[in-house]
Amino acid sequence: MAQSHATWQMLGRFACTATSCCVADAACLPLDVVKTRMQLQNEMLPSSAPRLGVLGMGAQILRHEGVLAFYSGFAAAMLRQASYGGLCFGAYPLIRDALSPTSDAKATPMWARIAAGGSAGAAASAFANPTDVVKVRLQADGRLLAMGEKPRYTGTVDAIQRIARDEGLAAFYKGVGPNVQRATVVNGIGIACYDQSKQTVVTLLGEDESLLARFLAALVGGVATALVGCPFDVLKTRMMNQAVERPLYTSAGQCALAIVRVEGPLALWKGLMPVYCRQAPFNLLNYLIMEQLTLAILGRSM
Repeated sequence: MAQSHATWQMLGRFACTATSCCVADAACLPLDVVKTRMQLQNEMLPSSAPRLGVLGMGAQILRHEGVLAFYSGFAAAMLRQASYGGLCFGAYPLIRDALSPTSDAKATPMWARIAAGGSAGAAASAFANPTDVVKVRLQADGRLLAMGEKPRYTGTVDAIQRIARDEGLAAFYKGVGPNVQRATVVNGIGIACYDQSKQTVVTLLGEDESLLARFLAALVGGVATALVGCPFDVLKTRMMNQAVERPLYTSAGQCALAIVRVEGPLALWKGLMPVYCRQAPFNLLNYLIMEQLTLAILGRSM
């Protein structure tokens, strides 16, 4: 009976976290598309050509491709969040509680929070890497329209079929190295910061699990996530978008060196503003929905 209850608790937590991640990502997907295009624009423009910022890139996408372009890769994005997001955020409290030397979650040391977030993110990102590859490819395809060329794929299913047929199953794991590294750092720092910040705000305000505490903690987590995760996100995007017949980079390290040498160190933070503009509302929606769902269904928050 106890084992059955624990299984249902795990499944219920996964359902809550997957749902909150999908809802939050659907709301923030346009910013994710802008971020991806900004990270890739250096590969298609001459070195002397001006680079577009957030507003400029958004206006260009709208002008040349229409509103629906901001939802490129929607199905793949939902698949990614249902798997990656559900597993990562669902596993975090279980790993945190297992690592913690105390049974009181509020007293869990920071090292246990960071280790739990990092390991949960690493495992989830490796599992969900194929969905990330498909999403990045579909979001990047709009660049071809802007150049008067035909997009590579007609949709999510077509992208999956053609990548598997033309490049083999290994192509679904392109960029898995920087993706796992990013998830380890981003979730290790981001989730831990949210978790710790929530406890700190609760202590300062004297309000247990208040909406304000979650709101402020989500903002702190968003800043930390964007700053530490942006370089890994740039590498992941560049690696995943490579065509098998014309690879630009042989490894994440070579990709990083090429970016720094040609575009300068700050290019590793290309798209930082849309990364944060996406991460802040994503964190707010994700954590608020997740906490309410888990509280209502499981009787406890994260």
